[in-house]
Amino acid sequence: MKIKPTFLLFFLFFLVIYTSHAQLTKDVYLGFRVGEPLGLNLRKTFKDGERAFDVNVGTYGFLYNKNRSYGNGAYKTAGLMIQGIYLYRKEIFNLDWAYLYYGFGGQINNRSNYLDKLKGQSVDHVKQLSIGGAGTAGVELKVPNQPMFVFFDSGLYVELMKQPFFINPQISAGLRLKLE
Repeated sequence: MKIKPTFLLFFLFFLVIYTSHAQLTKDVYLGFRVGEPLGLNLRKTFKDGERAFDVNVGTYGFLYNKNRSYGNGAYKTAGLMIQGIYLYRKEIFNLDWAYLYYGFGGQINNRSNYLDKLKGQSVDHVKQLSIGGAGTAGVELKVPNQPMFVFFDSGLYVELMKQPFFINPQISAGLRLKLE
């Protein structure tokens, strides 16, 4: 039996949510991000908010970098991704509504690669899984009198498997709602 990569990505995402359900407290946030990646964000904070773990699930190459060379071919469409990043958070100027954060983690992608050797054939692409490291840094601001944060971040994905050292910048913004 062959397991589809898309199924594997969503299975991993829901496994993370399910296993963290026992630890759902006031320190869990659910959000939506626009940019790279585009999709859902789940954040769990630890140690008085100084540490956090983000899980992002969404598209890879949807808003930008959709058409770009890759190995012996090109990316021409968006793919799916799951990303986990361990974060360090710090209040800005001791304000309890503004934070800087940065962190590192990993990312798994599933995307179609249009290979040069398949041009003109009825099947001109192959689905590929890729794995790499991801880093991010950003700022988040609490919306006054609301359990919500606005965030802006940027980072870098560096592929380790399929096309080593393939680099993709990641910039996004979004909203996070504190689950109570």
